[in-house]
Amino acid sequence: MGQATGGEWTIVGVDCATQEERIGLSRGLLSTDGELTVVRVTLGTAGESAAATVAGWIRAAGERHVLAMDAPLGWPAPLGAALVEHHAGEPLAPEADQLFRRETDRFVHNELGKVPLEVGADRIARTARAALELLAEVRELSGQPLPMAWEPGADSGVLEVYPAATLISRGIKIGGYKAKTAAGHEARAAVFERLQEEVVTSIKRELVMENGDLLDALVCVLAGADFARGDGFPPEDRDRAEREGWIWFRGSGQRTLF
Repeated sequence: MGQATGGEWTIVGVDCATQEERIGLSRGLLSTDGELTVVRVTLGTAGESAAATVAGWIRAAGERHVLAMDAPLGWPAPLGAALVEHHAGEPLAPEADQLFRRETDRFVHNELGKVPLEVGADRIARTARAALELLAEVRELSGQPLPMAWEPGADSGVLEVYPAATLISRGIKIGGYKAKTAAGHEARAAVFERLQEEVVTSIKRELVMENGDLLDALVCVLAGADFARGDGFPPEDRDRAEREGWIWFRGSGQRTLF
């Protein structure tokens, strides 16, 4: 597996949501020897706006930084093309999978057996729009351009990530870990315990047991660290990925711990 080179990375994870109080935020540091330390998790309403918190972390970061966001950052290219000339009552020619799923969604499914929510069809579209609005605000407040990142281990910038893919790629069971039940609490505790094999942190177990948004924000940092180490599948069709977005995760063949 790849190793971080050229200095420490700052990794910011954002579990996106349409409501400010549901936005999970996490900040981590990836050392030159590849050790990931998560130094903070918080919610978007803890003292200041989510955008202000993230912008502050980015401003304090060095040149090497990753902003890993758990939300689709683009829509299926065929959907946009089909809707431009569409009129009510007329059929839509592309098949449903082409209209509502992106190439990256199909790739995740083929690699991991998990289908991400369809931004072209599901309510996740509202979260996607909110995430793009948050990103625009972070760019303004931080004074940083924050481009999309495409070269693992080299580029600083923004990533689209999917916590379920990051966990599954490590062989971690995710069933029920988002549920607001006693079983969900225990599932989150089990995930957190497993992540501590890879992440150095003083974050209390009870904190992520009570709030799945915070746990997902932590996993976003892990996904960003994978990218910074140079691990992850780049898209075969870069032009399409720049239009639709691309989910970054390390491969299913990399399930063993580094």
